[in-house]
Formats: sequence, structure tokens, C-alpha cells
Amino acid sequence: MADMIAVAMPKWGLEMTEGTVVKVHVGEGDTVSKGQTIMDIETEKIANEFEAEAAGVIKKIMVAEGDVKIIGDLMAVIGPAEATDAEVEEFIGSYVSVAVGRVEAAPAAAAPAAAPAVSSAPAADDSGVKASPPAKRLARKLDVDIALITGTGRGGRISADDVQAFADAGGAAAAAPAAGGEVRATPGAKRLAKELGIDLATIAGSGRGGRISKEDVEAAGAGGDAGSYGSTPVAAPAAQVISGDNPATVEPLSSMRKTIAKRLTESKQNTPHIYLTVDVEIDKLLARRAKYNATASVKTSLNDFVIRAAGLALKQVPKANVQYHGDELHFFEHADISVAVAIDGGLITPIVRAANLKTVEQISIEMKDLAARAREGKLKLDEIQGGTFSITNLGMYGIKSFDAVINPPQGAILAIGTGEERLVAKNGAPAVATVMTVTMSCDHRSIDGALGAQFLDAFKELLEEPLALTV
Repeated sequence: MADMIAVAMPKWGLEMTEGTVVKVHVGEGDTVSKGQTIMDIETEKIANEFEAEAAGVIKKIMVAEGDVKIIGDLMAVIGPAEATDAEVEEFIGSYVSVAVGRVEAAPAAAAPAAAPAVSSAPAADDSGVKASPPAKRLARKLDVDIALITGTGRGGRISADDVQAFADAGGAAAAAPAAGGEVRATPGAKRLAKELGIDLATIAGSGRGGRISKEDVEAAGAGGDAGSYGSTPVAAPAAQVISGDNPATVEPLSSMRKTIAKRLTESKQNTPHIYLTVDVEIDKLLARRAKYNATASVKTSLNDFVIRAAGLALKQVPKANVQYHGDELHFFEHADISVAVAIDGGLITPIVRAANLKTVEQISIEMKDLAARAREGKLKLDEIQGGTFSITNLGMYGIKSFDAVINPPQGAILAIGTGEERLVAKNGAPAVATVMTVTMSCDHRSIDGALGAQFLDAFKELLEEPLALTV
């Protein structure tokens, strides 16, 4: 068989279980080079380009835009131009989701093997079954009870071929649970049911053996009270227009929007927020920035100075550079600052690593690059995960002040308002100054009010006396 390359759903992070095909850039018969973008994939955390791992011809595309696939699912096949359709179909038929990337076709057996016998043993979790890891993964993918399979390997060990043969022979899925037992559902279905507050026991699954899928939960969530979930699953509603005196267009949430909704809801429900507000006079900062930009090769923004000041303030008040992890607080040497960037359909927070060590010019260059790639969907997962502190700025929209939601497990987030001229008192006399309101949202489990005040005092001083920001 000609050498083929499996284009499978990649795993972009420890928590990723599935991805959505947002766009397919190639067609069957197209020649692609290594590193060429062939699809756009969206996960719960990021949208990014998926590149071909090797050069060749797109022999088969097995997904459409909008399809959701679990990790390792086959999406396309790349092969040599001379590969025949029969060879491609043989490769697809032998594909087992063992690893993402190159997958060799399963070797042909010397003689056709009979389907493994069905044991009368009761259903059991696969953790106690003698089976290879690929066999267990395939059993979960095909939704067959591996405990019912008699292995043909050494000592009765079950192989992936045994699982496939069992399924091809009409092998049964895992038995439904007894009363009070665990409901059979996919991991995605369990997560969604928890988010929506739906009891899985009230849903009739459409999968093999009645297993509940994510789509079943979505249909249940859109379909009324718990008692109305019948044995026939209801299709999830498509985008529609609600008519009436004030027509409304119904738009399903994207994966990113769902994640934003989930994380922010969890933060507000589980994180005890306290809010500290301070007014910062920025006339000296504006003058310093204008002088700096007059000679610098890179033009800086006010936000670049804010990031620099936050990084230095976190070094002065290191206890504020913290993450909350249950029974532990993690204090960090460097300030990895997550900066909110608005993009189509949501918000993303790329990270300026070790902002305390970088100049304003370095921060400006980095932020321009991160923001541009964020809007193009080209950020890498490690560029948005692991921040120790966050900044969000709505000053450019004229927002005077606002309270931001903490991004767990981080201990705090700064909300930056607009700079505006206000009447202030100077030496007992009225004066006009450009004032910017800053609000710090703190996780009270890791940052007390006094600690937050110490940070804001250091931050305010750095902005009001900005010489240290440009050295």
C-alpha cells in the first residue's frame, strides 16, 4: 500500500477533547506542501490554523465546515499522487486513532480470523481488562464493552483487531446501568449537562446501547422540562429567526463564546471578588510618552506603559503576583501579564511574559504582534495559558470606570478607564488634571484589601512619576 498520512483532529492542550472544523482550505486532489494551512480548527480555548505535516496530495476529505470531531478522529488523508482510490479506502478502513499524525495501515493477517467469542462475564470497567491501550481507546470510540471480548493475544490479551472484529460482528455495547448506577454518557455530554443543570438520568441517549451524546444534551436543554425527554432525540435547533413585533435572529454560541460564558460564570459564582479603585493623574505620563515616541523607533501606546507599570509594581509587591489553587497559593518570580484583546466573536488574553523585565518598547512590539495574531486566529495555546495577572482596558471607548471579572486561578485583574480632564485640588487651589480611574478586582482568598491597596499605591506612583518606566 502506498504510504499515507492521516490528518487527524490534533490535541492542543491537556484539557482539549474535541475541536470544531471552522474552515477547510483545500479540496480533494489539491497538492499541499509541508506546513501549508489546510484547515482552521476551533477549540474551547483557541481558534488556530492546522497545517499539513507532510507534502502530498489530498486524497480524501472526511469533514465539512462546522463538524465537531474528538481528538484523533480522521479528517482527511494525504498521500502520493499515484495512490489509488482502493488504497485510500483500505487505509481509511484500517485507521485506528492511536496517535495524531502518521498512521500505518494495520498489517494483513495470514488468514482471516474468526470474530472473537463473546464472554458471558458481566460488564466491567476497562481498567481491569487485559487489553492494549489502542484496544481500550478503540473500544471507547466504538462504544463496545471491552469486558465482553475474548482476546486472541498472548495470555488472552485483547488487541485493537479483536475490538474491531467484535464490533464488525455486531458486538454489543456496554450494558445499561442498573438502577442507581452511573448513566452512560460521553465526557462532553457530562460536562455540558453539568453546565446546563440537566440530570442525565432524564435523557434517553441516541448512541450505541443508549449512550448519551453531547448532541442529546443540547437537544434536551432546548426541549423543555425533564419529563419531556422522550426516547427519540430531538435535533438541536439551527439558527433561526423568531418572528413577532420585534423579530430576533437566534445565533448558536461558538465554542469560544461558550467557554467565555462558562469561565466567567464560574468565576463570579466561585471567586469572592473585592474591588479597589484609585484615580491616577497621568499628565506627566502623557508628556513622557510623547517625548519618548518622538525619538523611539517603535511608537508606544498608553497601554504599553500600563503593562510595564503593572509588571514593576508586581515586583515591588510580589504577594499580589499570585494564583489560587485550592489549598495552595502560588507566588511567581516574574509577572506574566494577560492582556485582554477584543476579537470577532469574543475576547482573548495573550500573555506578555516576564513584563517586569521588558522595556516599554519591547512590550509594545510584543503586544502589536500578539494582538495581530489574536485577530487572525494564529495564537499558540501557550501564548494564552498560564498568566499570573490580567489587564483589561476600555479607555479607548470612553469608559470612565468598570469592574472586571477575575480570570481564575489568577488573583487579580486591573480594569483601566479613560483619561479625562477633571477638576482637582492642588496645594489648596483648584486645578485641571488628566485623570484615569483604575479598578482592581481581587480574589479575596489570595489578596486581601490591604495587599491590593499596596499594589495600587505602587502602580499609581509609577504612572504619576513615570521616569522609571522608560529606563
